[in-house]
Parts: sequence; C-alpha cells; structure tokens
Amino acid sequence: MLVRNLRRLGIISAMLAVASFPASSREGETSILGIHLAMSPELSFREQHINQTILNSLLLEASRVPDVAQCGLSHPYQVDYVFGDFAVTVRHINPAMHVKCLRGVVRYLLRDDIAEADFIAARAFETRMAREWVELDPKYPEREDHAAERMAFLAIYRKYSPLYQLHSVDADAIAAVTFDEFSSWLGRNRKEGRFTFNGPKRLLEALELPVPDPMILQPVTSLISSRTPAGILFFDGERVGVPALIALFLGHDETLAIDEKARRRFACNQQDPSDLGDGYGAIARASCGTYDYFGDVWFTLALRKAESASYPDFCRQVLELSHDADIATVMRFSPDGSKGLYDLLPPACQTSE
Repeated sequence: MLVRNLRRLGIISAMLAVASFPASSREGETSILGIHLAMSPELSFREQHINQTILNSLLLEASRVPDVAQCGLSHPYQVDYVFGDFAVTVRHINPAMHVKCLRGVVRYLLRDDIAEADFIAARAFETRMAREWVELDPKYPEREDHAAERMAFLAIYRKYSPLYQLHSVDADAIAAVTFDEFSSWLGRNRKEGRFTFNGPKRLLEALELPVPDPMILQPVTSLISSRTPAGILFFDGERVGVPALIALFLGHDETLAIDEKARRRFACNQQDPSDLGDGYGAIARASCGTYDYFGDVWFTLALRKAESASYPDFCRQVLELSHDADIATVMRFSPDGSKGLYDLLPPACQTSE
C-alpha cells in the first residue's frame, strides 16, 4: 500500500525535525537515527518479532561502548509502528559528539561482537515487560484490558496469519530464545545487509551511511492478515478479569478520529470507565480504547461482569451494547461496516444458550 510506504519513509519524520546537527545549549540537544531491518525470509513473523524485540532493547547496551558512553543513549517515543523499524537518540551539548556517538551505535549494530551478558539483560527486560502486561493488578486495569485484547485478536485473526503470529508472542516465547539463536539471526542479517538507516541527509553523510532517495518508495513487509467472519466469538478473557470484549476494525489510518459523542460517552483512551447508561446493570465496567496494532486500527470495549449478574443477563447485555446507537455511529468509520464488528464472549455464554 502506498500509505504504508509513505509511513515507512516518514516513521520518525516528526522526531527528525530536531535531529540535523542541533545547535548547542546548556542542556544539550537530541539527534535521532532511524534503523530499518528487512524481514528475514528464513524465519516466521513470530520468530522475527521476538528477535527484533530483544534487539530493540539490546541497542541501549551500546551505551557501554566508550564512543557512545559520553552521550545519553535512549529510544525516542514512537507513535507509530512499522514492522522492522527502530530508532535511537543521542544527547550531548556538543553536536560533533552526536556523530561520534552514533558511529559507535552503528558499529555496535553492524560489526561488534555482542556480549552474552548484554543479550541476557535485554532478553530479561523484554520478558519482564511482556509479563507485567498480563499480571492482574487492581491498580492497573489497563493491563487486564491489554491482555484481553491480545487474546481477542488471537480469536479474530486467522491462525498463522502475520498478525496472529505477532499477537501470539508472550513472555515465555521471549524468554525461550537462546544466545546462540539470536547471534545466528543477527549474523545472517549483518551478512545479508538487511539493515538500512534513516535520518537527515547531513547526518547520514557524516556517518558515511547511504542516503535514501526520497522519491523511491522503500519496500515494506506486509502484515495484512485475514480474519474470521465477524459476529460472536468465544474466548477465555475471564482469566485476565475481562470476560467480554467488543472489537471494531477501523482500517489502517492511525489518524482517524471517531465520532466525538461516542468518544466522550465511552471515555476512549482515558482511565475513566465508559458511561453505558441505563439497561446495562450486568456490566460492572466498560473501558474503551482506540489503538493501532501493527498497522490495524481497532476500537475496543473491554467489559467486566457485575458479581451479582447471571451469565445469561451479562451475555444478553453485551450483545445489546454491540448494537447500541453510538456503536453503530462508530461503525460508520469502519471500511468493513458490520463485517468489522466482533463480540468476544466467555464460554459460559455459549453453554448458557
């Protein structure tokens, strides 16, 4: 898709606005280098994603390299996700040090031997992050929502499709990768020249890196995935505290804004619970989110059952909610209309029928 190609070229365009040899200041300025890794044809999407996840954290270990230690090395905040894209930032009061530090990062990525201890630290960090998002904690209900959404997408996307594989990655899968496996994967990518770099022309030239021609669209790994037919599906979200979830596919435009009235009522992307109004007493809490998951944009409502409610009442009200007028309004923003709407219910709803 042209849009995805343009996003690939502009993934960090907003961040790069300050990255071309910034002026000195007392606090120092930031330079940003974008990195893209082409898909390894010998691996599945799942294996590639796991290794990329570890590599993303491992890049920060370059701060231990003498040339890099003088700069503050970090990851920039990314509001978009393109498969295989990374970025690092360096911060120093002297602009010349930005180039020196980024040269050290490039050398670390493309040529330096990776210490097993650094790999283990990066793997442990990513394993911990993945595990925290599925640990039940009343203080962080959004973790439960996230875990339920992941389970819902495993039911929605067809098995073995790219997005099914990516959503199937959990803490155990990351922890299972060995140093030898990762080193072999990294070595192949280095040998095949699968790493490319993105940034201001002057910065890339100073780093002696090829400058991409902005008129040539760069290839992007397609994550387009088939889905099961829309309608009622069953999943075990109850084990993470979210027994039901309504999901609506909104397309591939991450800048899309849904109907303002619906956004306010459902408190989308806020910590406040949604205001469902009368007639939904069996639903204890509804949490709304609109997220870009690897390029697919979704509207979701994570639903919790009232303790006193029966499953038949809860199931009925979830289905009634999916046909609510405000949900129907949001559905108009979906390119698939009603074919993009999914009701994820607990198995108890299936047996109660």
